[in-house]
Amino acid sequence: MGNPIDEKEKERIWATMAEFFVDNEIDYDYHAAKICAYPLQDLKEIFFREVAPVCGPNILTPIPPVWLSFDDEWVVREVKELLSKCRKSPLFRIRHELNVLYFRATLRHIWPEVEQAIKRQKDSGKRD
Repeated sequence: MGNPIDEKEKERIWATMAEFFVDNEIDYDYHAAKICAYPLQDLKEIFFREVAPVCGPNILTPIPPVWLSFDDEWVVREVKELLSKCRKSPLFRIRHELNVLYFRATLRHIWPEVEQAIKRQKDSGKRD
């Protein structure tokens, strides 16, 4: 396993991944290019455990309120708050684990698109 992802890098990953949850045409390759340098398994965990609980509800509502782009500062603030609550409360941590299971099931159609885009970006980087 490589080096752990530092806080600033994580914030960039959160902001980038939030764009996968907007109600609009998504350019997966464009966003994947911003995060493809990180290990795929780490990105998958960040996607489902940190970003999906914050931004996933947007795409699951009948009329999503965010259709163009999430505010990066809002995403970072909300994910940090989520992680802080998980550290502080065992009860919240259990609830969070249930939410993660829920998002893994309901958003399972999004991750393969993200994963394929990341793999395409990694492959194109090898050829350059």
